[in-house]
Amino acid sequence: MVNVRQSDIAKQLNVSRVTVSKALRDHPDISQAMKKKIGLTARKMGYVPNLIARQLNSRRTFTIGIVIPDLENSFFSYIVDSMIDYATEHNYYVILTVSREKSNIEKQNIENLIGMRVDGLLVCLSQETNDKQVFKTVEKMKIPLVFFDRAFENMKFSRVVFNDKPGAVNALNHIILEGYTRIAHFAGYSKTNIGRERNEGFREALTKNKIQINNDWIIESGFELKDGYESFKKLNTLGNLPEIIFAVNDRVALGAYKAAKEAGLRIPEDIGIFGYGFNEITDFFDPQLTVINQDPRKMGLEAIKLLIDEIEKKTRTGHSKIYIEEEFIWRKSVKRKLKYTKIM
Repeated sequence: MVNVRQSDIAKQLNVSRVTVSKALRDHPDISQAMKKKIGLTARKMGYVPNLIARQLNSRRTFTIGIVIPDLENSFFSYIVDSMIDYATEHNYYVILTVSREKSNIEKQNIENLIGMRVDGLLVCLSQETNDKQVFKTVEKMKIPLVFFDRAFENMKFSRVVFNDKPGAVNALNHIILEGYTRIAHFAGYSKTNIGRERNEGFREALTKNKIQINNDWIIESGFELKDGYESFKKLNTLGNLPEIIFAVNDRVALGAYKAAKEAGLRIPEDIGIFGYGFNEITDFFDPQLTVINQDPRKMGLEAIKLLIDEIEKKTRTGHSKIYIEEEFIWRKSVKRKLKYTKIM
C-alpha cells in the first residue's frame, strides 16, 4: 500500500504543500473552492492523515476521554451521543470508558486515559466513588477535566449538573398542592451530589408545607432497576404504604413499578410514582411516568463545549459551573385529585 503524503497531493495539483496542509485543516486562508478541490483529490488518491505528526507538531493528541458509570442506562447513551457529535465537528476523537458503578474501575479508566495523553477528561462519578486521589493527580498534571451529572463539589474542576434541589422542591409542591401528604422517597446514595440534593429537596418541600417526614419512608439505595425493586419490597413490609413514591431516577421508578405490580397494586389507583428522568424514555412506561424531566443531550453538549473551550484556553480551567434546569411534567403515574389546580 502506497502512503500518500501531502506533498504528493501538492504535486498533483501544482500547489504548495503548505496550501494542502491548510486546506485539509479547514484554515481560513484557503478559499472554499480550493479546499473542495484539494479534499476531492486527497480522497481519490487515498490520503490518510498522519495523526502522530499532527500530535507532535501541536503537542496535543486531539482526543478526549469520557468516563461514565453505565452504558446500559440510556440516559448516559444520550449524553455520550451528543458529546461525540460535537467533538467530531470540532476535530476531536473520543475514547469512551465505563466504570460499571465501581470506583476501582473508574480509577483505572482515568489512569489509562492519562497514559494515552488525552487532552481532557469528561467524568461522571460512580456511585461508589469517595477517593479523590486520582483526581488530585489530574489536577497536578493540569489536565482539563469537567464533571457532568455526578461531581465532587470541592475540587478545582468545572462541572455541568442539573439544578436538582429546586427541581425536587418544585415537583413536590405540585404534588402536595394536589392534596398528597403521605410521600415516600427512594433516594440515591447521599455521598453522591445528585442523591444528596434530591433528598434535600424532598425534605425541604415537606418541611415548608408543614408535612411530617417519615424517616421509614426514606430508603437510600443506588440508581438501578434492582434498587427501586428492592426498595419497594422493603417499603411494602412495613404494612403502611404511602400514597406517593418519589424516585431518585426513572430506573429506580421502573423497578418500583415492577415490585408494585407483583404486589397486586395498581398505578396510580393504589399508589402513585414519580421521579427524575428523560421524557423520551418515560413515555414508554406503563402508565407513563410523571417526571422531573432532564435533557441528557443538553447536558452532554454543554459539558463537551466547556471542556474543549478549556483545552483551547478560551475559558479558565476549573472555574465554571453550569446548571441545567428541569421541567415537571404531570403524566399518568400520579392521579390528579383536584379538577382545577392552581398554577404554581
